[in-house]
Amino acid sequence: MLRWRIGFTLFLFSLQFVVILCVNAQEPEEIDLSQPLTLEQCIQMGLEKATSMRNARLSLAIQELRIKNARAGYFPTISSSGRYDFSDRLDFGFERENYNLGLTGRYTLWDNGQREVNYAQAKEGLVSTTSRNEGIKQGLILQITQAYYDVLKDTELVKVSLDVLERSRENTAQTVALEEAGVLIPADVATARVREANSELGLVNNQNSLQISQATLPRLMGLDPGLLITVAVDESFQMYLERGTIEKIDITVEEAIQVALENRPEFKETEAQIKQQQWSLTLSKLQRWPRLGADVNYNVNLDDYLHERQNFSDFRSWSVGASLNFTLFDSGVLGNRVKELNMQLEQARENASDLERSVALGVRQSYLNLKRSETAVEISNTQVVNAQLSLDVIQGRYKVGKAILLEVLDAQTSYAQALTNQVNAFYDYKIARVRLQDAMGVLQ
Repeated sequence: MLRWRIGFTLFLFSLQFVVILCVNAQEPEEIDLSQPLTLEQCIQMGLEKATSMRNARLSLAIQELRIKNARAGYFPTISSSGRYDFSDRLDFGFERENYNLGLTGRYTLWDNGQREVNYAQAKEGLVSTTSRNEGIKQGLILQITQAYYDVLKDTELVKVSLDVLERSRENTAQTVALEEAGVLIPADVATARVREANSELGLVNNQNSLQISQATLPRLMGLDPGLLITVAVDESFQMYLERGTIEKIDITVEEAIQVALENRPEFKETEAQIKQQQWSLTLSKLQRWPRLGADVNYNVNLDDYLHERQNFSDFRSWSVGASLNFTLFDSGVLGNRVKELNMQLEQARENASDLERSVALGVRQSYLNLKRSETAVEISNTQVVNAQLSLDVIQGRYKVGKAILLEVLDAQTSYAQALTNQVNAFYDYKIARVRLQDAMGVLQ
């Protein structure tokens, strides 16, 4: 007996330990907003705090309540009633009050399957809501990812603009010195200052874009747009600069479309909605049939009992009855309702067919955009190499007096534009890759 108690105690202790581990494992990790955030952390916080996801969870809870309500149709309903009023009857020479209490129970014995239809319809509603929530989740992940990459892109563009502005200021200073020495004319100084002003304006524009993207990201995460969030350094961009290559997708457009047809949550949602409408049509047809119900009533005349104070059984009563209800004539309302639901069902099926074509088109567009982005990254990388080489050559020629200042400024502008194109092309490629994953329904 003692051994059994010890074993049972150890079992309970182990069970509590496992439960604690499970609860701790389910608790989300607290994210420190004062530290640079990774993309995964931003997505995690967005899925927890974003309004769209909170509403999605509420929609799911509402649909679960509807299932419970549909299941409740299989059980009887019990209600109580009480009455208190003045009576115009006279008894023992004075006016008395009337008291009544009663209980009523109702149960549907047979409704030709309407309860089953309501329950099945509610379950399909849960499937539809779950699929819709999955689409909302993927859409939010896409938005946060795009905003995250926009912050990284604008950060790199600000760095490029700062470097360009520093070079422009150095050129202006050199031009002023050469003009004072009599080597250059005032027009050369004006040209250098115009380039410097353009560089400064480019920096202001990029800084403004960075501030907007830094406000957009927390907004999508369900936070205050005024909250300054820093993001982690993008190691993939640094690796790209070192290697000069990117990872290309190894899938055909037909394979991508097939994956989308199998994984996009819209298809499951549409399928569930069609089933819901089919059940609605069935329910409308069943409403033509009679419904058989049972009623049980139990009443107590407290007024008489309180005054007479005799046997309680003399003042109570009960009754059991059955009712059969069906519609004889409704001016064609039920028939018109059936016709309406048939047409709505046909519309839903047509929309489902169009959805397949629309998804296929969207995947094809995203696939082609990604391929274009991959090519643009390669071209931009070549542009940077060539622009750097051209700038080095022209600066060398300028030092020995074989090139004019305007050629140097043009070469620097071309190099700055090449760096800008490289940053834009890389992050456009990253976003295009994510958009294709979203179009295929595999964005997690």
